[in-house]
Amino acid sequence: MVKRIISCLLCAFLLMALGACQQEDPNNKTIRMGCFPNVTHVQALVARNMSRTNEGWFERYLPGYKIEWYTYNAGPTAMEAIFGRTVDLTYVGPSPALNAYAVSAGREVRILAGSVNGGAALMVAPESGITQAADFKGRSIATPQLGNTQDVSCRAWLSKNGLKCTLEGAGDCRVAPTPNSMQLQLMKQGDIDACWTVEPWVTRLEMMAQARVLVQEADVVTTVLAGRVNWLKNHPKEAAIIIQAQRELTQWIAEHPQEAQKRVTDELTHLTQAPMDAELVRRAWERLKLTDSIDVAGLEQFVKDAQMSGLLDRIPPLDGMIYRVHQ
Repeated sequence: MVKRIISCLLCAFLLMALGACQQEDPNNKTIRMGCFPNVTHVQALVARNMSRTNEGWFERYLPGYKIEWYTYNAGPTAMEAIFGRTVDLTYVGPSPALNAYAVSAGREVRILAGSVNGGAALMVAPESGITQAADFKGRSIATPQLGNTQDVSCRAWLSKNGLKCTLEGAGDCRVAPTPNSMQLQLMKQGDIDACWTVEPWVTRLEMMAQARVLVQEADVVTTVLAGRVNWLKNHPKEAAIIIQAQRELTQWIAEHPQEAQKRVTDELTHLTQAPMDAELVRRAWERLKLTDSIDVAGLEQFVKDAQMSGLLDRIPPLDGMIYRVHQ
């Protein structure tokens, strides 16, 4: 296992294990859900916006329940919240969820549903002269966080193309975990040559830094809905209802794209405390593929990529990671 990200997740898991004797209240009417300020968390952003405007989507399916929303910048932080029992369910990328599943020996994390495929890309600065993988020698690439889904995709792609990039920063090129909100300025300043990121940050780099798409992940699993095992065991009926609500929310968004885009724009403006351009969201939307299905083959590919990148060692069989109603 990798030292930094794995040690953080392992510490969080140990803290969770120490508190395992504290029985959770199965009658608790508050459900804590996490998400990121990314367009690729569209279902979460729409539902969160509805909660904030007293039109709650999940609340319609669970009368008497309160949904509390929490925001994270990237997946590893969200998984720490799962281990720390400060969130019950969270939208997250597959790689951090897989890492958490491995660290807890399959005991703590389950995937309830799919959410979004696509919406991720490797963007290169307009003056970088980068046109192929070999051009990255001696260059810097930003990813949202060490061990997050785009970080794993980036490291695996470099490795597949014969470039060595160690976790300590040595090798042919440098992968620099950098918050999405900082990537635009760093690229404009010439401090990074490329970013592997997700929407709306992909389109933001296109519109505001004239960055070019070098690699686009049109079908890759980008976002799933994951849950904490102990909460799922204590709330099987609620979990089944949430899966149904997620399925119907995905369908509603597909049928009402303009209203959904408006809600996403409003929620991103609220979360980032900065105006979000509606045209940027509209353009980002074109790269998304909404889904409620769990792409097991896609998850298996992420396992291979994480192992190739040195971010994952052994992992229990993935079949046990898929949450099944009434399990």
